[in-house]
Amino acid sequence: MRFQINNEFDPLKAVLMHRPGTEIERLTHHNMSQFLFEDIPYLRRMQDEHDAFVAKLEEHGVTVYRLESLLAEVLADPATRSEVLAQVCRAQDVPALADDLDNANHWDVESLTRMLFAGLTYAEYTAATGQRCADGADADPDMFLLDPIPNAYFSRDPAVVVRDGAISSKMFFRERVRETLLVRAVLEHHPDFSENSIVYGASNAPGEDRPFAVEGGDIMVLTSEALLIGRSERTNGAAIAKLAAKFFQREGIKRIYEIPLPPKRAFMHLDTVFTVLDSGLVLWYGEVMRNLPHINRYESDGGGGATRVRETRTFLEVLEAEFDKEPTVIDAAGGHKVHSVREQRMDGVNTFAIAPRVVITYERNERTAAALEAHGVTCIAINGSELVRGLGGPRCMTMPLLRVSK
Repeated sequence: MRFQINNEFDPLKAVLMHRPGTEIERLTHHNMSQFLFEDIPYLRRMQDEHDAFVAKLEEHGVTVYRLESLLAEVLADPATRSEVLAQVCRAQDVPALADDLDNANHWDVESLTRMLFAGLTYAEYTAATGQRCADGADADPDMFLLDPIPNAYFSRDPAVVVRDGAISSKMFFRERVRETLLVRAVLEHHPDFSENSIVYGASNAPGEDRPFAVEGGDIMVLTSEALLIGRSERTNGAAIAKLAAKFFQREGIKRIYEIPLPPKRAFMHLDTVFTVLDSGLVLWYGEVMRNLPHINRYESDGGGGATRVRETRTFLEVLEAEFDKEPTVIDAAGGHKVHSVREQRMDGVNTFAIAPRVVITYERNERTAAALEAHGVTCIAINGSELVRGLGGPRCMTMPLLRVSK
């Protein structure tokens, strides 16, 4: 399948998602902050909500690729399995563990795939191998030798497709780095995606690695020629500059706008405060988006690099120029002073367009849905009482691979 994403709203045809698994059951009140959660979801209900979300997409003709299934198929190849395990264990600072994990007598492909999401404790290592881990003789058996990755159901962040190429992200927090490695392994090795390229962050491009942090929730394909990238808590300006230079070496993207966000967890990515619903139609959280400091614009320097200039236009003027029309702006919760704060926190702005003016949103964000519908937007409501506990919405849980214009 060939990737193609030219904007945020063309009819969606294919998407990558991850169903929450046993990694969620690794969360406790002792470790949930470490793993970037503020609450402990109920897994079975969470899975029910996720399954209902997937069903809505499929009802609208969207092919949903499951990350866990694709990863298992990739790991069935011995050479790829060894490569992925080596990357994972280096990222966890346990490089010697890779050889132990790459042992079919201890872990088959199914259990290995599950472990790469759920992690591995010292006790589980001993149960599988019949021996104690060499560097864990005095460790608590319930300590993690390999951490879980409970944020993996937010498949927007590890990678993003821009036009016909992919960006492999570099996560800001160490606890999320493995998500990038697993998604990148699928993009690089699964035969379904073999004809596509990784424009930024490929495994053979070490100069683009951390500390150049960039996450998919900060990247928006505004038009076929322009990107918005949030400079946020989790995406830094140095990464944006590198990414811009890479894209300007290809045909297509001509302008990249760096949007400065408050470096706060409540606004962790651009898509928590701004989304695009159709050409010239946007949803935003006004408290942040009306008070942006100056925007930076990147353009090609003509020699394979990127030139960064301070944008003299306001954000609305930029949108008007790119859409070639005055944009219509819908405020979260209709701009209500109290409810907009509440619904932004519950990812009311993090809507996911599956076609022009057709979006998926959490049903709990009733006032935002009412504001959208008043502007002719069709809202497909899903229950997210457990999914939202990780602080992410429908857009966060989806990595679009293919949109086709009508």
